Parts: sequence; structure tokens; C-alpha cells
Amino acid sequence: MKTALIIEDEKYSADRMIELVRSHTSLTVVDVLYSVATAKSWLDVNRVPDIIFLDIQLGDGTGFDILDHLKSSFPFIIFTTAFDEYTLRAFKYNSVDYLLKPIKPTELEAAVQKFERLNIEELSSKIEDLRNDLLKGFRSKFLIKTGLKYRSVATKEIAYFYSKEGTTYLRTDSAESMIVDQSLDMIESSLDPIRFFRINRHMIVKEDKIESIDSFFNGRLSLELVPGFEESVIVSRDKVKSFKQWLDH
Repeated sequence: MKTALIIEDEKYSADRMIELVRSHTSLTVVDVLYSVATAKSWLDVNRVPDIIFLDIQLGDGTGFDILDHLKSSFPFIIFTTAFDEYTLRAFKYNSVDYLLKPIKPTELEAAVQKFERLNIEELSSKIEDLRNDLLKGFRSKFLIKTGLKYRSVATKEIAYFYSKEGTTYLRTDSAESMIVDQSLDMIESSLDPIRFFRINRHMIVKEDKIESIDSFFNGRLSLELVPGFEESVIVSRDKVKSFKQWLDH
């Protein structure tokens, strides 16, 4: 009997995964855990299961924090994620298996079948490469020129980025606006997609700086940001679906 552990911080997603595993595989779900802390405690006193369905971004850390805690008996890891841009490119490059939410039964079955052909040493190496791509490859700061001087601004202190009349700016948590000598396309590719989202051609926003969301004309959404922005902040129509998925994660 092969066993599976589900680690997912959203109850709806966890319940859905239980249903899928029980209906479409022969695996036995031994437990469902909702945080890094509880997962570490569980693994300290229980036998490591054959397969772990592991969400990358949890409320109190990442799935990699849990993998770091495993001292031996490395299981087969199937990552689950709601993000389908930078994250999935990294997965495909490293050939690590993943399931994109909402998870489809056929994709779950295919992922579990790979378990029989598993090479643990190769998988462990690929997961380490993936960790480097996902968690260490994002910009941690921006070098900004102000007059004849330069200033380093930490990414964690930036509320959003925007472009206006051909110039790109960042705005800090303290409402300072500074010119960035890069396009929004370049900036977007260097940011953590879990924290930042490109809502339209002219703006990238940070998740925890969205104060409110309202319906807007023609199926779009209107945002209120902190600090405030002097113009309307609109999620373009073609971005609304992925924006909702990003927030729902």
C-alpha cells in the first residue's frame, strides 16, 4: 500500500486534493497538513510517506522549508501551484513534476504513475536546482540614481511599479516615487510572481498593497492601493481571470 501526505494551506484545495487522490489513484492519504510548522512536527514523529503533494507557498513559509527538514527517506514530491508563468517555466526546465491548480484528474494520474519510474537521487538534485531558480532568482533590490547619487531600494519596501509617458517608476511603502532605468517587462521577469502581479501594460502591483477591489466597466476591476495612486488603477479585462487566481492562492 502506497501512502500520500497532502500539505496545502487552503482547506478547499486540500479537500479537493483528497477527493482526487482517493478517486483516481490507489494511494492512501495518511494525513492533511496546513502549514510548514505542523508539517515539520508531523514528519518528526511519523514515517515519511511515499508521495507528498506539496504546495510551494504556504502561510508560514515555503514547501522547500519542509524539504529542508527531511533528514533522510526522501519521498516523491509532486508540487502544486496556482502560478503558470515564471514558476512553470522553472519546473519544466528542471523536469520536476507539478500539478497546476485547479488540478485535473488525468494530470494527477499521470504524475502518480511517474512514481514507479522514480530515481530519488536525480529528483533530489532537480529539486535543489528548482529551489535556486524559484527562491533565489528574484530581485531583492533596485539601484536608483537620484541626481549624482545612487540609492539602493529593497524590493520588500516597494509597493508597486508603473510607467507614465515612457518612463518607469517605482513607489515605495513611504510613498516615494523614483525613476527606474528598466522597462516594466524587464522588471516583471525579475520579480517573485507570488508577491507581484502585472495588472495591465502600465502597472505591477504588490499583493499586500491592495486595499480594496471593486467591479469596473466592461468586466474589469478597479483597485485601491496603499500608498494611494493619483490615477485609476484598473485590472485589464484579459488579466482579470489570472488576477483572481493569483489572489485566491
